[in-house]
Amino acid sequence: MAGPDLVVIGGSAGGMKALRDILTSLTDIGDCVVCVVMHRPPDPSPLIEVLRTYTAIPVHEPPDSPWPCPPGALTVAPAGYHLLVGRGRRLSAEPHAAIAPYETVPGVRAHLALDPPVAHSRPSIDVTFAGAADFAGSAIAVLLSCANEDGAAGCAAVKAAGGRVVLQNPTTCEAPVAVNAALRRLTPDHIADPAGIGRWLKLALGATPG
Repeated sequence: MAGPDLVVIGGSAGGMKALRDILTSLTDIGDCVVCVVMHRPPDPSPLIEVLRTYTAIPVHEPPDSPWPCPPGALTVAPAGYHLLVGRGRRLSAEPHAAIAPYETVPGVRAHLALDPPVAHSRPSIDVTFAGAADFAGSAIAVLLSCANEDGAAGCAAVKAAGGRVVLQNPTTCEAPVAVNAALRRLTPDHIADPAGIGRWLKLALGATPG
C-alpha cells in the first residue's frame, strides 16, 4: 500500500510519554503531514517546546486559520482550539464558476475552531480524526493512552473510509479508556506499545528500517 498523505495522532493522560517513545523510533516522516492532538488546558503551554526536545522533525502550531500544514513536519493542535483538517483548496481560475468556486488541490489544510468541547476537550481527538476520514485510504489514525473515549469514534470513521487505524496496546496505556472503546468498535490494522507503533509507522511511511 502507498504511503499515507496524513497521519493523525491523539492522546491525553499518558499520551505525551507514548508520543515521545513513538518519535524516538520515528525519525523521518518523508513528505507526510503528521497532526498531533493532545488534551490540554486552554491556557498557553510549552507543549511545542517539549515536543521539539523529543524529535528533530519540525514541529509547528498553526499561527492562523486556515493554514497549510507543511509536509515532513508535525502540526500540533493549539490550546483551546479544535483542529480540523481537510484538503487544501484554492480559488478557481474559471471566472464563471459560481456553482463550484473552489477546487481541491494536493495538501492538508488546518482550520482552527472554537466550537464547544467534545468529550470535555478542545482540542478534541474525534474532531481531528473525523476530518482525516476525508483522506480515505491515504490516512492513518493513531490513538494513544487517553482517559475518556475521545478518539474512538474518529478511529471508526477513518477505518470506515478506508484508512488505517493503529492503537496503543491497552496494557501499556496509563489510561486505556479510549483504546478499549476503539477496540469495541473496530479491528485495528496494528496494535503495539509506543516504540512498536513508531517502527510500524516508519515502514508505513516508506522509510528504511533502522
